[in-house]
Amino acid sequence: MIIAQLSDIHADGSSNRLDRLDRVLSWLRPLRPDALVVSGDLAEAQFEKSYAAVRQRLDSVGCPFFVVPGNVDDHRHMRAGFGELYGWTTDRPLSVVGRFDGFRVIGLDVTVEDAHHGDAAPRLDWLAAELAADQTPTLIFQHQHPFLTGIDNKDRNICFGGVELAAVIEAAGDVVLGLTCGHVHRPLFTQFARRQATMGSSVTRANKLRLDGKESDITDPPGLMLHHVADGRLVSHVVMVS
Repeated sequence: MIIAQLSDIHADGSSNRLDRLDRVLSWLRPLRPDALVVSGDLAEAQFEKSYAAVRQRLDSVGCPFFVVPGNVDDHRHMRAGFGELYGWTTDRPLSVVGRFDGFRVIGLDVTVEDAHHGDAAPRLDWLAAELAADQTPTLIFQHQHPFLTGIDNKDRNICFGGVELAAVIEAAGDVVLGLTCGHVHRPLFTQFARRQATMGSSVTRANKLRLDGKESDITDPPGLMLHHVADGRLVSHVVMVS
């Protein structure tokens, strides 16, 4: 099974942001993924227009897609644009579950109103119940990262409640194969709750990589991540679309 992950589109009514999305989706379509997840920050301005444009493009991929909000998304307009797909009846939280033959994705809305950081704690009872519902192998996706990246100015806006989130995941046993997120506009790989944890590439302009006070002037092209699941194994690939 192939799950494609997009993140941080930041549509704003301009053609530039959508052009970058079009480039990424043009690369993706021939691969015919089984599902597509978007880990937040779909739009940052002109929300009604932007969500309509993003949804039209996601529809064109030809597979089920699932989205969660990021810190710059507008929950009210996002629910208006996507809500009937996922049964959203209130503006918060906008979490989502997608089920397939032998696999499940859970999108966890960890956003905090009027804040750049996230907080998983208010969603953990819901997540625990979803994980306990069955033993289907699961990939969790969310916007803010619950693990440290080493990029100081980004780790200030981490997802709070990471210890508690890890405990819920570990309590689920082998159900959760991995967790992936967005927010920092850079791909990376680490571990969280003793499982694979990744961060997807951004569709919009990538942030420079800054570690230990050092950084490169080179910025990356738009990209995406591909999660391949086979025989209980999760392998993730980064693709940059120049």
